[in-house]
Amino acid sequence: MRKFSIAAAAMIALALLPCTSGAATADFKDVPDTSPYFAYIHDLKTLGIVDGIAEGIYGPKQTLTRAQFAKFVSVAFQLKDQGGTAPFPDIRDHWAAAYIRAAYQAGIVNGTTDTTFSPNEPVKREEASVMVWRYAKKQGLAPGSALHFKDKPDTWAAEGISGIIAHGWYGPDVTQDSGVWSYRPQDEMTREEAAALIDLSIKEVPGSLSAPAAPGPSAGLYDPLESFKLMTGRVNMYIATDHPAYFGSDAKRMARTSTSPGSIVYHTKYDIASVLFYSYFFTKIELEKSKVFASADGKTYREIPVKTYPVGNPSADWQQYATEASSLPAGMRYLKIVLYGAAKSWSPQLSRVSINRSTASVDVKSTRSAESLQVELSSATQGARIYYRKDNSPEFQLYTGPFQLTGYSLLETYAAKDGMDRSPIRKYTLNASNKIQVDRFGQMISANFPGKVTTEQQLKADAKADASYYAGLTPPSRRDRFGGLAGSAAKYGLQKKGFFTIQQTGSRKVMTTPDGNLFFSLGVNGLTANETYTMVKGREELFESIPSYLEEYKTAFTGGSDNFSFYLANKYRKTGVVPTEHAIYSEAAGRIKKWGFNSAGGYSPDKYRNENNLPYVRMLPLGSMSWAKINGISLFDIFAPDAAAKIDLAFAKAVKPSKDDPMLIGYFIDNEYDYHKFYSHVPKLKASEAAIKGHWVKRLKDKYQDIDKFNSNWGTSFESFEDLKEAELPIETSQAWRDMDAFFRYYLDTFFGTVSRIYRKYDPNHLLLGDRWLTTPFHNEKFRSVMAEVEGKYVDVISINHYSYKLQPDLLEDVYKKSGGKPILISEFGYSTTEQGLESLLPNAAMNQTQRGLRYRNYVEGAASLDYIVGAHVFNYVDQAGLGRYWQGVWGERYNSGLVNVADRPYKEYLNEIMATNYDIYKVLLGERPKFYYDFSQK
Repeated sequence: MRKFSIAAAAMIALALLPCTSGAATADFKDVPDTSPYFAYIHDLKTLGIVDGIAEGIYGPKQTLTRAQFAKFVSVAFQLKDQGGTAPFPDIRDHWAAAYIRAAYQAGIVNGTTDTTFSPNEPVKREEASVMVWRYAKKQGLAPGSALHFKDKPDTWAAEGISGIIAHGWYGPDVTQDSGVWSYRPQDEMTREEAAALIDLSIKEVPGSLSAPAAPGPSAGLYDPLESFKLMTGRVNMYIATDHPAYFGSDAKRMARTSTSPGSIVYHTKYDIASVLFYSYFFTKIELEKSKVFASADGKTYREIPVKTYPVGNPSADWQQYATEASSLPAGMRYLKIVLYGAAKSWSPQLSRVSINRSTASVDVKSTRSAESLQVELSSATQGARIYYRKDNSPEFQLYTGPFQLTGYSLLETYAAKDGMDRSPIRKYTLNASNKIQVDRFGQMISANFPGKVTTEQQLKADAKADASYYAGLTPPSRRDRFGGLAGSAAKYGLQKKGFFTIQQTGSRKVMTTPDGNLFFSLGVNGLTANETYTMVKGREELFESIPSYLEEYKTAFTGGSDNFSFYLANKYRKTGVVPTEHAIYSEAAGRIKKWGFNSAGGYSPDKYRNENNLPYVRMLPLGSMSWAKINGISLFDIFAPDAAAKIDLAFAKAVKPSKDDPMLIGYFIDNEYDYHKFYSHVPKLKASEAAIKGHWVKRLKDKYQDIDKFNSNWGTSFESFEDLKEAELPIETSQAWRDMDAFFRYYLDTFFGTVSRIYRKYDPNHLLLGDRWLTTPFHNEKFRSVMAEVEGKYVDVISINHYSYKLQPDLLEDVYKKSGGKPILISEFGYSTTEQGLESLLPNAAMNQTQRGLRYRNYVEGAASLDYIVGAHVFNYVDQAGLGRYWQGVWGERYNSGLVNVADRPYKEYLNEIMATNYDIYKVLLGERPKFYYDFSQK
C-alpha cells in the first residue's frame, strides 16, 4: 500500500509550489484540492496565465474557445505581437486579437480557412495539442514515435498528439490500454484539460514563463507517482493503472509509452543528497536497470552510481526492485530517472520516489577464516542503526559489531535513522561452509596458478588488456574470404564449384572453398557458453558465492535458477554486460580467426551463420527426434514407424533453407553413436519399446522360417518367433554372431542410406560429413571396418572424434581405404592440463599450457601431412565448468578443454603454439616445410 494518501501527496505538492501573498485566496472555489487538475490550475493561476470566468470561479468543465486557448499559449510561451495584421478579418476588434497575431506570427496557429480564424468557436483537443506541439518542436523538442489510437486523429494532428503523449503533457483525460491510446481528438477541450497541457509543457519548452524560486530549504520529497505535478518534466511516460494486485496494490505507476527510454525529472530548491525509488520488472524478460543522472543547472547531467536489488517476493511474474544512490555530489538540484527496456514498453513500472528521505540500505563485508566468516555490516547513512536476522529467525536484532557465521546462511538486513524512512530490506546469501570447492569467480579453490583472478578490478583491467592483445595478432594475409589458400585454385588446377567440396590434386584428397582454393578446416567446437553452466541447485555449499537470480546476473542462469555460468558472470564483471549467445559467438568468431582458425566447429549456434564471414558446419536434426531414441544406447532407430517420412519432413524445414549458403561447409549426421554397444545392447531390447528389435526378429523369421531351425542355430529353446520380441537373445553360437554381423551391417546400410537419400533431396550442394565417430568403436577393428565400408557408400567425408596422445595414421588409413577413399575430418580432439583444478581430457598428456600447444602442433601438422585428412576441429572454445557441465548433473564433464578459461583469459602459451601451426598450415599441407614434431618420450 501507499505510505501517503492522495491528499497527503497533494499537500507535498503544494509545499513545493512558490509562496505568494494571499495564497489562501489564489485558488478557485470550483477546483478543490482533491481535483487531479488542482496543481496544474494553481500553477497557471500563480503565473498569471489563466483567469477565472468569474470571481473565484475557474469553470474547469467549460470548453475553451480558439481565442481563449490562443491567449493561453501566447502568455505561457511569452509570445509577443510584432504588429501588422493577420489574414483573419474576423479577429478585427476582438479582445484576443493581439494574442492570436502573436501565435500566428510564431507559426503555431492557423485559421479554420485561409481568411477565417473563428475565434469564438470551441477549440478541439487535437487543435490545442497541435498549437502547443508546433511551438515545442520549433524550440528543438523531439517528437515521439507513432502511436496507436482508439479514436484516430486527423492526419495533420497525429504527430502533434504523439509528441504531447511522448512528453507526458496531459492529465487523467488521456488513457492507455494495452498500447492503444484514448485521446478523444475531436472533442472540445475543457479548461481543466488545457491547464494540464499548458502547465506540463512549459516545464520543458525553452523560453516559457516559469515560476519564481521558492524560498527556504526542504526536508525532501516523496512522490507516490499518482500524478505528474511534482515533476519538472517527463519524456515517454504515462500513468499506468491496470492490475494493481501485481504491484503491491499500487493503483498508479509510471510506465513508458514505447520501448524508447523514458524519463522523469525533479527540480528542487535544495541540494539532492540521496534518492530511493521502487520499480516493478516483469521477470520473464531481461532485466534492464534504470539509471540516475543529476545536474546542478538542469543542462549538464552526470550519471550517478546506483544499487539495484530485489525487494520482497515476485507476484504474478512481477518483481519489485529498489534503486538507491547516496552521497550525491554537492550542488545537485536536478534529478533525472531514466527507464529502459527494449523488450516491452510496460516493463519496468516506476512505483514511488523519495529524495533526501530514506536511510541507505545495508552493505555486507565478509572475511573468511578456516571454519567461519566474519561479517561486518554498514550503511552509508551516518548514525543509522542496523538490524539483521539469520535464516528467517522470528525477529531482527540490533547490530553491535562484527559477528561470525558458519554453514550456508540467509542474512536479511535493514537500516533506520530517526527522522528518515527505513531502508529496504536486503537479502544476502553467505557461505561459511568448509565444503567450498569453487570460488566466486568459478575457479577451483584447490588450484593456485599464475593469473588466478582474485578481484573484480583485475577483470575490469582485462578489457583493456584484451583489446591490446587481440589487436596485436596478425594472421596470414594470403587467405581467400573463406580462409582458404588464395590463388591455389589456379595454381593446382582446382575447380570453382560455388560450395565447399572434395577434389583431388595429385595423390591428395583436398577440401576446397567455393572459389576452388585449398581449404584445410581448422575448426573450434562450441563457440558458445553452454559448457560453462553448472548445476548449483542443491549444491550451494560447494560454491563460495552464487549471485541472486533476481539481480543483474539473471541472464547468467539457465533452467531458471538451477544452473549458473561463472564464465558469463565474469564477462559481466569485465564489461558491465552479460553477453548474449549472439555476442559470445561474434566475439569468439573474431578471436579464433585471429588465432588462425577458419571454421566454426560442431555445437556452435548456426543461427548467426550469415555474420562474421566464418565457414561453419551444421548438425542434421536427428538428435532432437525423440521418437527414434533407444533406451540405454545412443543409436537412431531407423526402423521406427514412418521414420523416413518424419525425417523427410524435418529435413525440409531444417536443411532446405540453407542449401544455397556458400559459407556452409556441410552437415554432420549426428554425434558419437554407441556402435560398440550394438552387439551387447540390441539383443536385450524389447520390441514393445524399440522398433529395431521387432525389425530384427522379422528378419530372423524371414531367414529361418521355422522356429526349431532358429533354435538349432542359436542354441535356444523359444516356442515361437513372437517370443523373441520381448526376450533377450543370447549371442553365443557362431551362427548367432554371423546373424548379428549381418544385422549390424544391414542397420548401418538402412540408416545411412535413408539419411543420405533424403538429405541430398533437400541439399544437393553441401558435404555430408559423417556422424562423428566415438573413439571407442574407431579403435575396434571389427566395428571400424564395417562402419567405414557401409558409411563410405553414402557420405562425402568420414568424421571421427579422435582423442589420442598422438595421431594414429595406421587406423586412419584403414578407414580411408575401407571407405572407398573417403577423406577424413577430425571432428573433435584436444589436450588438457590439471593446473587450474580441472580434469584432463587425456591424463598426463600435458603438464602446462605450452605442452598443450606442443601436443596440438604434433597432432594437427601430422594430420595436415596425410593425403586424406581435410581438417581438424579442436574441442573447444571455453573450459567446461569446474564442477561439471549442467546437463550431466553432478557427474558432468569438467575438462580444461578451452582456448580461454572461466575468467575469459586466453591461454596464451597454448595459443602461441596453435598459431605457429595454424598460420603455416598450407605450407605443411603442401610439403613446403616439414611437419612439426616434439618427442614427449624424451621429457
